[in-house]
Amino acid sequence: MKLSLLAILFFFCSFVHASADDSLTSKKKVYEQDLFINTTFFIKQIVSLSNSNIAISPYIVGYKCFFTKHHGIRVSVGGSLNHSKQFPDSTFVTITSTGTLNSRVGYEYRCKMGKLWSFFTGIDVLFDYSYNNVKVNSTDDLVTTNSNTWDIGGGPIAGIQLNIGKRVALFTETAFYYTYGRANEKVTSVSFPELNNNKAVAINQSGQFLLPTSVYFVFKF
Repeated sequence: MKLSLLAILFFFCSFVHASADDSLTSKKKVYEQDLFINTTFFIKQIVSLSNSNIAISPYIVGYKCFFTKHHGIRVSVGGSLNHSKQFPDSTFVTITSTGTLNSRVGYEYRCKMGKLWSFFTGIDVLFDYSYNNVKVNSTDDLVTTNSNTWDIGGGPIAGIQLNIGKRVALFTETAFYYTYGRANEKVTSVSFPELNNNKAVAINQSGQFLLPTSVYFVFKF
């Protein structure tokens, strides 16, 4: 998990460098472009913060493009992948694979409050997907359980940004998202096919606050 996070960080830094070079040679310019990274997410994953109950934003990296001084679009993505094997005894093995994808796109209005501070608000549309695959291989049977969940929704956002310099800033934000989703499950047995099934197990509707517990590092160009 830590290795994949470091790979994402390396890719993000490389993209920042390449984008900065392209912006110098581009003839058609927008007002401002921002690349940002969720520093709280990486600190929590790599350093293993003691208070693991703190709910932080699932969005790891993102991009903002302002076509005017106040109006722009925003995109953020995040996710995770995990794979494990367990050997409870010599008769069977359990293989588990899980993954999540978090994505959002939206509109942002920004206004400056003095030289250092900026306030922004807007609205996002989001899509989340997760899966959990469990394979139990024993001397009697091979049972595979595949479950997945998707959610779609959106809501308003608001935040504040500290402009440290011409190219660097920090910001945090809060949001309220309403989502609608569905969970599906498929069970497959090799030795006992009568146990096989494929069905929707839940319909989810929820509203939740995204607390301002994440700090994002911003590179402006």
